[in-house]
Amino acid sequence: MILSDACMYKVSNHALIKFEQGYIQKEFLFHLFFLFKDYCFMVEPGKRIQLYGERKGLIKSFWFKTFSHIYFDSLWELFYKYSSTNKTTIKFIKKGLISNHFTERGLAYWVMGDGSLNNKSMILHTQSYLEEENLILSKELNDKFGFETKIVPHKNKYWVISFSNKDTILLSKLIKPYIIPSMIYKLFISP
Repeated sequence: MILSDACMYKVSNHALIKFEQGYIQKEFLFHLFFLFKDYCFMVEPGKRIQLYGERKGLIKSFWFKTFSHIYFDSLWELFYKYSSTNKTTIKFIKKGLISNHFTERGLAYWVMGDGSLNNKSMILHTQSYLEEENLILSKELNDKFGFETKIVPHKNKYWVISFSNKDTILLSKLIKPYIIPSMIYKLFISP
């Protein structure tokens, strides 16, 4: 989920993870909370309320965060580095992330967080990563899982990873055992 919508912070010597999903993905967020509840001070996820617009006053999203723990430090090292230019910590992708650390289950959680099925094609919304980082992710997905993904422009300023129809079918078969019921709509199930 760190590759997707989750983010990490270091507020002490060790890292913590924060998860947040829109109100439509409530079941997915509660599923994640159940997996991480032993690392949380929270007894249930928090709610963010919509402050403006048509949904003003209604739930906008659900969220939770873990406490800082040494177990999360290795994840921190995989995804974050200090930028001397910005004088801040930034999320980044380095070679070997998919090749050395990813399983079908990890791929399933990435799709549940960032995937969108359009007709018979899957898009992984990796807009927050640079073109070079998307190229690394795409190549390693292809090498490890036998896909032929490619990166394509999104809104003329971002990059996303695109799966062909054939690869979307293969992807769906690989990750189906790990997809929670409320997220099954993200899979292509052939008739």
